[in-house]
Amino acid sequence: MCFTICQKTLPRRIIMSSGNYLFFLTVFFLIPFILFLYWAIKKTTSLWTGAFFLYSSASLFFLLMVWLEKISKNLTFVIVAITALGLLLLGTLGIYAMIIALFWNERILLKFERPSFSNFLPLIVATILLVLAVGNIIMVIFFSDTWLIKVFSFVINLAIYLSAVFFFYSVTSIIYNVIPIRGKVDYIIVLGAGLNKDKVTPLLAARIDAGAKLYLAQQEKKNHSPTIILSGGQGADELISEAEAMNNYLKDTYPKITQVLLEKRSTNTEENLRFSELVATEKDAATDFSKQNIVIATSNYHLLRAGKLAKKQGLNAQGVGAKTRLFYLPAAFIREYIGYLVFSKTKHLTAMGFIFLLTIGLDLIMHFLLKI
Repeated sequence: MCFTICQKTLPRRIIMSSGNYLFFLTVFFLIPFILFLYWAIKKTTSLWTGAFFLYSSASLFFLLMVWLEKISKNLTFVIVAITALGLLLLGTLGIYAMIIALFWNERILLKFERPSFSNFLPLIVATILLVLAVGNIIMVIFFSDTWLIKVFSFVINLAIYLSAVFFFYSVTSIIYNVIPIRGKVDYIIVLGAGLNKDKVTPLLAARIDAGAKLYLAQQEKKNHSPTIILSGGQGADELISEAEAMNNYLKDTYPKITQVLLEKRSTNTEENLRFSELVATEKDAATDFSKQNIVIATSNYHLLRAGKLAKKQGLNAQGVGAKTRLFYLPAAFIREYIGYLVFSKTKHLTAMGFIFLLTIGLDLIMHFLLKI
């Protein structure tokens, strides 16, 4: 064990001194934990929130192992060995488990949902991952000395980058969903979704329920009644606007909620937020909407991207996520991730360009070293 080696090679006064222990604690846990708290409170929608959470969690685990080794070296060894084995299996077999899970999810999804591009996303992603996994084996065996391996190396590096960003996006999304609503809420914007003719779907009903429950909680705990804005226009196959259908559902299910405004023009999330601001300004005489305490009520998989769009528009927004049926989550979350990449395309295209240059640079360095 590395801890035992350190104890044998370093002077005891260095290991046990309170000053060094405090420095160790600060560097390996307190600093990343403070950074996580700052990002979670001030920059909740940033992917750095998820990154610092993972960093502080890993630091805490390391510190616990250092502390536990002083009590039981054998137990520490078992925990570290199991953790290392789990990470090794995840790194080597995780992609194959994900491929199988996505193919299985596609099979279940199409039993409940009609075929569409977004509903085929699990199948598309699983196929891409399978091609990359099999292609990597073929390249190493048959094309290791050709230019094809260099191109494929770039593709693999690109896939690793996109997978890492997806992982950070997922962790940040989970954190954003569980952060409690702070303070008195001025406006609750419920984002629309597709209708079944003139009726809300179960997915949209869950969004309305989430917004309504927050409204009632504000009345009970804060003695305060926010204004609910139901936001959604009319689609080509819808008999009425989503806002009107949502209002009908709200009246039937929550008759005591009366402070409601309708926004009937929007066709996407960005318009939901922008037009809701106009409605609040025109119909509710809201002044400086960006300084109002706003909560976005939408599906849990959609909440992070909606929060990012709200921040882009300068809104002081928090979020409450409605639960989504488990079989629908992979397709919906992949769609949201693609939307996030498009939303922040400049940053990620720059990163991809850097990966391309790095791949070429490393290849040139290796080529030069082999000639020496």
